[in-house]
Amino acid sequence: MALRHVTLYGCTPTLSLGLGITQDIWALASLVQERVLGQGISVELFTLDGEPLASFSGMQMPAQGGVDSLPDTDLVILHALWGDPAPILERQLALLPQLRRWHENGVPILALTTASFLLAEAGLLDDRACTTHWHQHQAFAERYPQVDFRKERFITASGELYCVAGMNAALEVIVHLLDRMSCTQVAKAIEEMFLMDFRREYSSEFIAVGGQTYHQDESILQVQQWLEIHFASHITLQMLANKTNMSVRTFKRRFKEATGEAPMQFLQQLRLEQGKDMLRYSQKKVSEIAWALGYEDPGHFNRLFKRHFAATPARWRKNQP
Repeated sequence: MALRHVTLYGCTPTLSLGLGITQDIWALASLVQERVLGQGISVELFTLDGEPLASFSGMQMPAQGGVDSLPDTDLVILHALWGDPAPILERQLALLPQLRRWHENGVPILALTTASFLLAEAGLLDDRACTTHWHQHQAFAERYPQVDFRKERFITASGELYCVAGMNAALEVIVHLLDRMSCTQVAKAIEEMFLMDFRREYSSEFIAVGGQTYHQDESILQVQQWLEIHFASHITLQMLANKTNMSVRTFKRRFKEATGEAPMQFLQQLRLEQGKDMLRYSQKKVSEIAWALGYEDPGHFNRLFKRHFAATPARWRKNQP
């Protein structure tokens, strides 16, 4: 099935980088999808009042309309906020009910860096894992104590809500969503045109986070970001090592040195985190959740969950408010 419509939404001022690169990405994605599937992608930009979206440096992009004219859509991408988020959020109150409606209808929403403030302001990130751009870590944590804020993470994916710490991570998510919602050929075209090239100009914002250097191993960082959105796939150490062109032994050592964790331990934590999210917000059976997380044996998931959270998945779910 072809991806039909993508809604871009922005608050002035925003970042020129996100404003320009998303336009290029979706223009190319539409061309490739039309060639492969016979149907392009309609991409429309909206703002609060229908006025052009402007970056802090003066770049402008015309909008198709305001909050009151938002169409039905398959995917929403929220552009980053620039500057103090508090006054921007005060002006965006009319957007919040629409964010909640999109989420209730199962529409995936990707928040580019500081746009995670919009999701949190709408109450969609309560008790959920979230990340944002390092420059706003303190402000985010203070404003939203009810959010499970993960400043060390570059991507969080929770119930079709995607938050990213920078544009490289955003490109990873977009490729993932295109592969899922359009087709592999479109996803591959975007990956080869933008993501590979973007990595050659790796930004320090993905390395120095909140004044603390987590690690500077670009190859391991790319694997971490891949795992954060592909955790449910069948994954082996050999597969991960191949992604970095390392032997399994070297990959395991580098991953442990960079993150302090073994690769499969990191993957297990991602799966268990998603398991808690699904237990809290879905009506799926525990066995269905286990399979959705990539566990072939639901009993194995039960044992891991109990070991980490001192309760079986069923008991943990029952105790949630």
